[in-house]
Formats: sequence, C-alpha cells, structure tokens
Amino acid sequence: MKSALQPDEKRLLQFRKLTEVSRALTYAVSLEQVLHLTTERAADLLETNKAVLLLSDASGQLSVRASFGLDLAATAQLSEPLGDQLLGRLQALLEVDAKRFLGVPLVVAGQVTGILAVALAADIATSSDEQEWLLSALADQVAVVLEKSRLDEIGKFRERLIGIVSHDLRGPLSVILMSAALLSQDEMDAQSKKTLGRIKTAAERASRMIADLLDYTQAHLGGGIRVARRPADLHALARDMVEEHRVNHPTRNLEISHHGDASGSWDPDRVAQMIGNLVSNAVHYSPATSAVKVEVRGTPAEVVLVIHNEGPPIPAEQLRKVFEPMQQGALRMSMGGRSVGLGLYIVENIVAAHRGTVAVESSATAGTTFTVTLPRDAKAPP
Repeated sequence: MKSALQPDEKRLLQFRKLTEVSRALTYAVSLEQVLHLTTERAADLLETNKAVLLLSDASGQLSVRASFGLDLAATAQLSEPLGDQLLGRLQALLEVDAKRFLGVPLVVAGQVTGILAVALAADIATSSDEQEWLLSALADQVAVVLEKSRLDEIGKFRERLIGIVSHDLRGPLSVILMSAALLSQDEMDAQSKKTLGRIKTAAERASRMIADLLDYTQAHLGGGIRVARRPADLHALARDMVEEHRVNHPTRNLEISHHGDASGSWDPDRVAQMIGNLVSNAVHYSPATSAVKVEVRGTPAEVVLVIHNEGPPIPAEQLRKVFEPMQQGALRMSMGGRSVGLGLYIVENIVAAHRGTVAVESSATAGTTFTVTLPRDAKAPP
C-alpha cells in the first residue's frame, strides 16, 4: 500500500503541478483549450472531482465557460452577476455546502473578469489558506492568459479590418478623383468650381489616410515596409517635397538649405514619403507665422535630414512614444485637422527599412527637431 505523502512532499508536488499548469497554458493553441485545461488542472491541483470556470460578458453577467465533472445541461443554465445569489447557485451546482466550497476571482486591471471554483473533497472539513493560495495562483495565471488572448483577438480583428477597408475604399476614391478631374475641364460658375475643389481636396486627403493605413498594415503584419533601392539624391527629393508643401500651404514660410553630396542608394518614393510626413507634421504643429526649416547635409558615409519647427514642445510623456501608431490623432483632431496618427510611425519604419536612424528633440525654447540619418548604401540585413 502506498504511504501518504508528508506535508513537505505534498507541497512540493503541488508546486510542481502548478508549474506544469503554467507551461501547459503557455502552449495551449486555442481559447477553448485554455478554458478546459483550467478546470481540469484545478480539479487535479485541489484533488477534487468537480471544478467550474465562469467568465463575465460586457454586461457583467457571469456564465459557465468550462467545467470538470459537472452536468453540461446544469452548467448551461447558470448566468448571474457577481453576488451572493451567484455564490449560492455555484454551491448548488457543485453540490457542496459553504465549508467545502472554494471559489476565487480572476482579476484583470482591478476588474473581476471571472470566477474559478471547486468542490473540495468530502474528507475536508473546510478550505485552508494553502488551498486558497493554490487556486488563486492558478486563477491569476489563467487571467493573464485569457486577457492576452482577448487582446490578441482584438489586435488581429483591427488589423484585418484596416487592411480590408483600406483596400476596398481605394476603388471608389479613385473614381471620385477621376470624375473630379474630368469635371474640372468643363465650364462652370465660381461656386461650382469651389465645390468641386472641396470634393477633390477631401478625396485626396482620404486617399492619403488610406495609404497610411495600408502602410501600417504592411509594416505591422508584413515584417516592415519594403523598399526598392536605386540611385537617388536627397537634395532633390527634399526640394520637391518642400515645393509641394509650399503649393498646399501658400501662406507658410518653408525654408530649405543643403550642404555637401546627398546622393545614395535608397527608395526615392519611400524617402519622399518620409520627408513629406515630417514636413507636414512640422507645418501642422507650428504657429502659422513661424518658419519650418529643412536642412540636408552630406557626410562621407551618410546623409542627414533635419526638420525644425517652432511652437509648443511635445510633452515629455508623449515624446517617448511619438513614433508609436495612433498617438497623434487626438492632438491633431483638437487642432482642427484630420489624421489617423500614423505619419511618424511610417517615418520610423521607412527609416528602419533603409538601416537609418530617426530621433526627435523638443523643448519650449528650441522648438521641435526631427533628425534622420541615412547610410548612403546600407545593405539589407541577412
């Protein structure tokens, strides 16, 4: 006959089981597998034959998502908000009194997102602190795994939605822009021309936003923005983008200076996009009467682009995450513009694709300066 385990041996075995549960949850490939694994291992860990896991929905109702050793028809009928009535129904479901009932919450960011409960074995008079600690440790691990799964699903859905919607909207916008171009060739009164100009401007802005969303999807899901290198001159690219912004913002003072050789092997379209995003950012976040300064200078191994604007500094808490996606939208909206907050994120990804660096400095006295350094002919990583 096998001898009973000593307390220290039993505790060691429980810790070992808890470690194995953590590993198993990490390797679980689906949400359903996580849920059923939780109740199965909870029963094993507490040496019982009944366990149940409830999760809350958006309205705060808790319902059974997985169980071990319970009748499925009975578990399907349980749906209650957190409270005494729920605990009473759980005890009835597990067929135990309050002394043999052990339930602990799953907590995420201070909010109860579920309950993990077991029916203690018949020879146990009441639950102990050690049993509660074991079940709580398991519940904490499960809460983390479930929250990660939820966030992953939200992220995947958002990215799929961005990709699909952005792709499908390009066709209608192209038709609008083409129709506006054709209509502009006809004779029309001043009011009609003004209205047509607004349609064209709005469609072009929407088209740029969609292009940003597609670039974000490619950078985030496709391993980075792809570039096609060929000989290019950063002086020429910067001049073209500054001139384009002068046309779009005729009242603004945009200054450009250049020094040294600025030739290299880059993707001219992507580099122009990067410069355009930085200049646009400087224009939108600076006083209308101030100058936006663009400088390009060549060194033996690299070319440096510096874009400076005056105005209120970027707050320190935002400066640390200024290149993260969706960080500028709220501020831009408050200034009366329209942005999806991806411009600087795309800048960073274009620079990274060219094996370069981008940095930002911002203060009340010196204004805001973005500095991009591009190697003249950096090789792609292996």
